[in-house]
Amino acid sequence: MTPQQIYQLIAPELVLVEEELRGYTRSDITPISEIGEYLLSAGGKRIRPALLLLTAKMLGDVSPMNIRLAAVIEFIHNATLVHDDVIDAADTRRGRPSANSHWGNSMTVLAGDWLYMQSFAVALAEKNLDVLNTLIDITQKMVEGELLQLTVLGKSEISEQQLLDIVERKTAYLFSGCTKLPAIAAGMNHGSAERLAELGKSLGMAFQLVDDLLDLTS
Repeated sequence: MTPQQIYQLIAPELVLVEEELRGYTRSDITPISEIGEYLLSAGGKRIRPALLLLTAKMLGDVSPMNIRLAAVIEFIHNATLVHDDVIDAADTRRGRPSANSHWGNSMTVLAGDWLYMQSFAVALAEKNLDVLNTLIDITQKMVEGELLQLTVLGKSEISEQQLLDIVERKTAYLFSGCTKLPAIAAGMNHGSAERLAELGKSLGMAFQLVDDLLDLTS
């Protein structure tokens, strides 16, 4: 199947995810609404929500809970990108000015923090400790990955294990959540949910390594 055909399997559900995302970024605080809308309007492939929805469909039901969790995953991803751009002093993101170059570092960092908190507020409403524990673990691992990357920044050589550890934490753990959360929503046992999480982690490792290679060779 082509990527387009795969996305077509969940096209109606992705529309619902977009509606959730836009609803969650509405705020009386103008910078939050403006930055949130700016980030969402940049588009992107929505790979992570798509993986979550495909997993849910494989398990038999793309429930409203899965739609909300897909939005949560995309929120966490966007919050990470916002903070990454500040750390890297990036001027562009997805072919246009980055949020930090538009609003400045201070406001952008706070907007990223707000996105993280909004993610957890939405997840908390599900009243499921397994969901919350999974998201907390993922977010901590992603921060650890960023810190590990900063420790090797500027070094001419790093070990293969260091590289894989950074990739696993920064990227693969979020992918693991995309395949684990639908299992939790479906009421699957711990072992089955963890096996699906490992599948997602492997997909995330492959995705990031290929993406890095394309950056080097393009």
